[in-house]
Amino acid sequence: MQNIFKFCPRCRKKLRHLSERLLDCPFCGFHFYLNPSLTNAVIFENKKKELLLVKRKVDPGAGLWDLPGGFVEYDESGEQSAYREIKEELGITINHLQYFCSIPDLYPFREITYHTLCLFYTAKLSPQQEKKLKASDDITDFKFFKKKELPYEKIAFKGIIKALQLYTQ
Repeated sequence: MQNIFKFCPRCRKKLRHLSERLLDCPFCGFHFYLNPSLTNAVIFENKKKELLLVKRKVDPGAGLWDLPGGFVEYDESGEQSAYREIKEELGITINHLQYFCSIPDLYPFREITYHTLCLFYTAKLSPQQEKKLKASDDITDFKFFKKKELPYEKIAFKGIIKALQLYTQ
């Protein structure tokens, strides 16, 4: 990603690339570290031990399966962002998340490939919550899959696949 940044945002002179993730301006002293963007995803399991996947509305991966979740906003914890994303995408409020793992991934968007670090959580869905699910915001549909029937070849991101494989081992 760093190669797209050629000029200093402060003085507009040519940047130096000191490492894969460190940009430096020798003219004004501007230093910028490229760090991963934080994301979240929730692995929901229902009473039948099936896992919930959502269908992406927008690129990257429009039409492919994903886990519900999204980007962590400024001043949000990982958990707060996951609660917010679940409310936005599925229309439900959940009360308890369990941290599962974190996995680095890539997010290609508008000719830039962002490095991400996804915080994965798990949660159980009650039958009452399951009845209230509705696809909105960045998703067009949702479906429960048996663990042995997850459509790995139709999942949008490699990090999601890795997390689901870890979860179903």
